[in-house]
Amino acid sequence: MSLRQKIIVFDGPDGCGKTNISQALASDLQVPYFKNTDEWKYFIDDPSYFVNALTYGDPYFLSYLKQTGASVIIDRWYASEWVYSRVFDRPTRMDMLDAIDQRAAALGTKIVIPYRENYTGVVDQFKDVITPEILETVHNTYAQFAEWTECDTFFLNVDDEDLTRELKEVHNFLRG
Repeated sequence: MSLRQKIIVFDGPDGCGKTNISQALASDLQVPYFKNTDEWKYFIDDPSYFVNALTYGDPYFLSYLKQTGASVIIDRWYASEWVYSRVFDRPTRMDMLDAIDQRAAALGTKIVIPYRENYTGVVDQFKDVITPEILETVHNTYAQFAEWTECDTFFLNVDDEDLTRELKEVHNFLRG
């Protein structure tokens, strides 16, 4: 492993294996893995949680990363707020999203977006809200996010669910 800081984010539609792939990569690179396990507690009942996390938690986290040079593999981050606030038409803070993205890009953050060609049959824990049709919209909105962000992004097709191939492609992306 290089001594250079690695900030790698896995963000994308539900049901694409972000957790499995990011945990496997964390093991490969011997880099800590982080997932905000509270995110789904607030998804339906208190969407203001995400604006507060963006406004207060994300700048704090970025200060930590910058000051310590710590490496981390993150399972969902601010890209989710950018995408899901649009898909579900909920308020967000674009000024903070811009600031967080600029700071993340300045630290060399890489974003991997796993996706499927078709979301038919994908069942989410919030199946009444996150339907295959919504996942298509989420997918398309991640494509818009990739055009907007200043961070390097990589779209990873996961249709075959071949973790060995997926990791190889992610390693190639990280090498440049």
